[in-house]
Amino acid sequence: MGVCMEVLIVDWAHLESVPAEQREDLVEEAAFGPDDAYDYDLPPGWTWPDPTQARWWARYEFLDTMTSYKAHFWAGERWDELRAFVDAPRRDALDQFSAPLFWDGSTYASQTSGFSPTVEPDTCDWATRLDVMLWLLPHEVAALHRCWGQVEPHLGSLREPFDRHLAEPIGWIKDFPSFSRLVTEWGDVVSQAARRNWAVIGLRS
Repeated sequence: MGVCMEVLIVDWAHLESVPAEQREDLVEEAAFGPDDAYDYDLPPGWTWPDPTQARWWARYEFLDTMTSYKAHFWAGERWDELRAFVDAPRRDALDQFSAPLFWDGSTYASQTSGFSPTVEPDTCDWATRLDVMLWLLPHEVAALHRCWGQVEPHLGSLREPFDRHLAEPIGWIKDFPSFSRLVTEWGDVVSQAARRNWAVIGLRS
């Protein structure tokens, strides 16, 4: 597939206060570094702006994915196999929470509750150059954070059905720890954004 994704959490109110013609450049520089940056190879995990700069954004790189979306795709494939063995309340919560994280996950969210957390990129008319995979506005992040509150306490209970029914180690998500880690990292992204009433942007790189 060859798709890479850069994830930002952003102060949406700050972005909206900036003239529309400047927003693309701000977001692009936050995700990919300044145009004159010789090497912008950041370590996995969180990157925050320099303390001397306005703290309106943070960048997150998922661990052990090299920014590739393949891990997300394969986590979605494993969840597609696993969800039949999970009770309805936990399945519905993870369907909704994982919709922006897994490839085509929004299908599950719409089936279970009508909740679709992704905003079509073309609703942001200033993002003409940016190759956006998803927008999550602050109120949508808050909804996902509530779902995470239902998912997190029971995530470990999925290990037993995962190990029992998904024995074949295929793709990038070969075992329950790798599946759980990706979901938990997404929980951290959502939590950090929700705590600040910020938005989430996923950019294709």
